[in-house]
Amino acid sequence: MTWLKGLLIALGLVVVLVFAIIAALGVLTSDKGKEVRHISVGQRTITVSHYKNLTQETTAEGVKIVVDGHVIAANPDAITIDGKPQTFDPTQDVEITIDEAGAVQAKSVSADAPRADEEIPEEGAGDAPPQ
Repeated sequence: MTWLKGLLIALGLVVVLVFAIIAALGVLTSDKGKEVRHISVGQRTITVSHYKNLTQETTAEGVKIVVDGHVIAANPDAITIDGKPQTFDPTQDVEITIDEAGAVQAKSVSADAPRADEEIPEEGAGDAPPQ
């Protein structure tokens, strides 16, 4: 009976050890990194890349985004970042990037240029098959 008790204790220790190793690997490899969110406002899409946290609130005029300590207000005609108006055409897509240090960079994205998270189609991918 003692050997059965010892076997059960050893098995329990192995299970606890395996669980601890799996939990430790999950904690060590869970690097949050950069997150990207695409928000449609009017005819444009605003892409926000950030590192920490983002909250989005719909207002009567458009969207209010608080990201990594910065306030972005966007409506179909204009975008302001931290109260400063940005000069973008209302039909252009906009990419806003906040780096790890908290610096904000906003730029327009042309319709034919692929975004950083999109794949570029191969040459001739849309052509008809050869006959």
